[in-house]
Amino acid sequence: MNRVSIIQGIIDRKHARNYLEIGVQSGDTFLRLRAAKKMAVDPRFLIPWTAKFNWLRWNWYNIFNEYFEMTSDRFFEQHAPLLGKRGLDVVFVDGLHTYEQSRKDIEHALRYLHEDGVILIDDCNPPSERAANPIKPNDNKAWTGDVWKSIAYLRSARPDLDIFVLDCVCGLGVLTRKPANDKLNFTEEEIDRMTYQDFDKDRIHILNLKKMDYFNEFIESL
Repeated sequence: MNRVSIIQGIIDRKHARNYLEIGVQSGDTFLRLRAAKKMAVDPRFLIPWTAKFNWLRWNWYNIFNEYFEMTSDRFFEQHAPLLGKRGLDVVFVDGLHTYEQSRKDIEHALRYLHEDGVILIDDCNPPSERAANPIKPNDNKAWTGDVWKSIAYLRSARPDLDIFVLDCVCGLGVLTRKPANDKLNFTEEEIDRMTYQDFDKDRIHILNLKKMDYFNEFIESL
């Protein structure tokens, strides 16, 4: 099961209408998904017009796509009235992979997330210290940044949110507006000081890491 099938499974289960994806680039995930209203945010889209045309034939839901070529900060600032009116059912956060920006993207999305909405966060489970560097290495290897710190922060600061990470690829975070089953107790200062070594010693607990077969149980709970 890949992230497209996971996100689509949630959209289908919830009959979700409004989908937002932050960090789209070439549209590999975005264009495959089926939802009534899809919004794409990226400061620099890399989707050829030929791909957009072909995907209109393969997935007619793309007829109604909305593209916002700007930073996510600017998007949430400029389009607050639209988001407030429409609300969000499912959000996929895959923008800049730093603690600061991923946390902002999640917190901004939460302002407009419906009570039964779901936020998914990509690259929460770095496979190595190199991949977890908040500064992207100058190579083509996997880079997750320190998005894991956003999971640690929210699981500590927001007991009103239930958050876990699916153990797939580099970890897919899943957030819902439900009381946390198992919260953390880190302060913001402690999280700021955390190193990759600190994380690696206790990653299962910090991330509330779940095996992939847990996804079926989660879907049934929606």
